[in-house]
Amino acid sequence: MTILGRDGNVSFIRLGTLAAIIGVLIILGGLALFFVDRANHQRPFDIEPPAGSALWFSADKGGNARQVVYRVQGANADDIAAYYQRKLLEFGGNNGDKCVRFPSIGNYTEYDGGNREIPPFRWSCMFDNSGFQISQSTRVNIEPGTEANDSVGMVVIENEQYWQR
Repeated sequence: MTILGRDGNVSFIRLGTLAAIIGVLIILGGLALFFVDRANHQRPFDIEPPAGSALWFSADKGGNARQVVYRVQGANADDIAAYYQRKLLEFGGNNGDKCVRFPSIGNYTEYDGGNREIPPFRWSCMFDNSGFQISQSTRVNIEPGTEANDSVGMVVIENEQYWQR
């Protein structure tokens, strides 16, 4: 199909028809991409755990949330947090979020006071993969194991996953 008319000049009807066809294709392509993106965000956002991690348990927390917990034998919580910090940098670049330690220095006062039922500290890393008007995220919590959960000498990695249906 040529956009020139019988007289050799540009045919505005043919040009308008071509522009309409291109416009419809762009709109259909945009809708297809929107629905593909939406479908990709309607499931848990999995973050690969570090090598040596063993799945401890997984629990659904409703139709759009779940908890997945791993344990790592003989690891250091700070090293595991550094692993997830590298994952955050890969995910979000240098503008990505940072893993945060609670408390920022030392241990929880309750732990230092003798309560060994709680971990001494916790790292928390937020992976937010939300899209256009749809949310999908995983918060990774990292803490040294305790006697209360039979994980002394291990690091416990809890993934709190949320997504939108």
